[in-house]
Amino acid sequence: MLLWLPLLMASGCKVIKNYSPDKPFVYKTDIKLSTDMRTSEKTELISRMQNQLDDSLQVKWVRKGFKQILNKPAVFDSSYAVNSLDYLDDLLRAQGFMYGEIKWDSTLTQVEDQQRVTVNFDVITGKVMRFDSIDFAFRDSLLQEIAIKNREKSILKKGDTYSKEKISLELDRILNIYRNNGYLKINRDDIYAEVDTVVGALIDPGLDPFEQIRLLEEVQKRRNNPQIDVVFRQKGIENPVHLQQYHIRNVRIYPDRQLLGDSLPVYRDTIVREGIQILRTRDLFKPSFLVRNNYIQPGALYKQEDVYRTNNIMGQMGAWQQVAVDLLPVDSLGIVDVNINMYPAKKQSLNIDLEASRNASDVVTTSNLLGLGLNFGLRDRNLARQSIQASTNLRFGIELGNKGQIIQTFQTSLGQNFTIPKFVAPFPIRGEKNLLSSRTILNANGSYTDRRDFYKVQALNASIGYDWTNKKNRNWIYSPLNIEFVRVFSTDSLQRLFDSIPNLRNSFNDGLIISQKLIMLSAWSRSNKVINLKIGLEESGGVFGNIKSWDLQARLSRFLKADIDFRYYINQSRSSWAFRFFAGMGQPYGKLLDTLGNITKENNLPFFKSYFAGGPSSMRAWQVRQLGPGSSRLFGSTNADRFADIQLETNAEFRFNLATIYGIRVKSAVFTDIGNIWFRNNRGNPNLDPAVFRLSKLYKDLAVAGGTSLRFDFSYFLIRFDWAYKLKDPFYSNFNDGWFYNLRPGNGQFQLGINHPF
Repeated sequence: MLLWLPLLMASGCKVIKNYSPDKPFVYKTDIKLSTDMRTSEKTELISRMQNQLDDSLQVKWVRKGFKQILNKPAVFDSSYAVNSLDYLDDLLRAQGFMYGEIKWDSTLTQVEDQQRVTVNFDVITGKVMRFDSIDFAFRDSLLQEIAIKNREKSILKKGDTYSKEKISLELDRILNIYRNNGYLKINRDDIYAEVDTVVGALIDPGLDPFEQIRLLEEVQKRRNNPQIDVVFRQKGIENPVHLQQYHIRNVRIYPDRQLLGDSLPVYRDTIVREGIQILRTRDLFKPSFLVRNNYIQPGALYKQEDVYRTNNIMGQMGAWQQVAVDLLPVDSLGIVDVNINMYPAKKQSLNIDLEASRNASDVVTTSNLLGLGLNFGLRDRNLARQSIQASTNLRFGIELGNKGQIIQTFQTSLGQNFTIPKFVAPFPIRGEKNLLSSRTILNANGSYTDRRDFYKVQALNASIGYDWTNKKNRNWIYSPLNIEFVRVFSTDSLQRLFDSIPNLRNSFNDGLIISQKLIMLSAWSRSNKVINLKIGLEESGGVFGNIKSWDLQARLSRFLKADIDFRYYINQSRSSWAFRFFAGMGQPYGKLLDTLGNITKENNLPFFKSYFAGGPSSMRAWQVRQLGPGSSRLFGSTNADRFADIQLETNAEFRFNLATIYGIRVKSAVFTDIGNIWFRNNRGNPNLDPAVFRLSKLYKDLAVAGGTSLRFDFSYFLIRFDWAYKLKDPFYSNFNDGWFYNLRPGNGQFQLGINHPF
């Protein structure tokens, strides 16, 4: 029943109000598109066409609760369709389809006293026009030189599909290059794109019809291979001010402006550093810190990117609630004065937050539980007068369980974090000035975790890390030193598990990790599509593991670990598709002392660095850490946590809106999760062979979940109620490969989550 509830809610009922019974009205508009475009591009073009129609043909249903309401529908008039033909033709031409054909018709349906009209458009795009040549012909020699020098970075490429949008983007690129070469005031009034006279004239919708006929005859030979030439030029009337280069004269920094002031500020003093004036009313910030993060230098050629960079870097620091860079040009001298106005934020704050944590492979030292947490945080935004962020956090968290155990895990942690807005290293970092942002992060954390009826863990963690973003907008995080020490206190239940699977004993020992980590985060977006990519690497013991006493007596774990998380989103106005793929593997290579004092190889990762599956953000038909490994049945008689060295998982969701109730957006989704975790080897125990990853039995080992969701979006966070079924359970792989084993309507798994799972 719960599976079908969101779909029934989504369908709802349609109500039409305030219509004229004696007049036909526009009920629906359909567009049929025939084109060689890819499916995603076709969907996007149809969406643009819907928005291009005459307003009276854009049927606007409004959702109230679970009803869709059409209020005061437009009386149908054929002129609306005729006008829309012109609008659609303009759109096709703007997208490079010069030889498209558009037809329309309508159908009338009588429903009680309603005369419903459906308007149908049949659109054939024909072949798309492509760029043949791209050139620059500016009269000003310096403008021409700059354009030619940067032509390799052009958005337009020979053979690419033509569109007005691409021309517009190329104009913006050229203007940005000029603005980074001193041309402060140059704009769209100064340059334009000229297309070849024959085809270019056809793009003009206001062209005389007889002239258009003549031009069509001239390009008849190019119908099978339509091409267009583009030349960027200066406009006929020059504005001398727009074509002059500016240099920076005075740079003034006001670090402690007030948003609301009753009187003119009285500056305590004026300090000059490297030619930059700092005017302050209070001693809140170090002058050297302000100058270091300013990229606008007196005497330098004006660069728009320096202004944006200074504004962004200062604005991203927590010490200020607002930063504004004012430019004061003096046209007669070709110079510009710069005022950097900065409005400090409240220095300290105390926060109390109710939060939900996320899936993480590290369940101990990072304080990540799949449940609820209460966080008390004290934050200082301007430590040492250099916008160093200092955060102290005390957290209490619980993890929801199953099988009659409402709370299965309790955790408390205390952490201290310092974020310094520059690289702090024993040697200078070359190229730091070329980065969009750079930070040094110092972290210390202590936690106590009680996994009821299984184990108790005490953990300490300290690390230093560097976080930076380059000009390609890729975010990198590198931690050269990460130290974690864990003590495990086992229970009778854990001991019984050791008795049945002795090889697991080495996974739940006290341990020391001295590692380094590297994470790369990148995101791309194009139209309605967004891609997120995260790649993580971690290595422990590569250096300090060579100290024998540390490697054996201190139980230093030595391993290599790598994982990748790829996410792809397709966003529509009322729905979206979301896809995720995750793959991870860890390879231990160290040695350890067994219970008899013998030196043996490490066969597995420490449990707090291992992979697991299940829960509200992973394989949702299974409780957290209750899936796998592989198709092994050794864990079937216990609810012990399951960890492994390898994980593969892919997820897909179709998300859609249902209704808005009292300002709360009600949403839903249908989803599937596919994946599992595995051991790398059987750890010397043949009974663990089904838990080992092998390509030959991948299909047998894969778990498949499917379900639906009801979600309440409060803007700042989203509450998610997921209901999932085990469509394919590898535990029962001997029965029809595990498909639909014991599948019943009420035999699903409920998951409570905060925000989207991915």
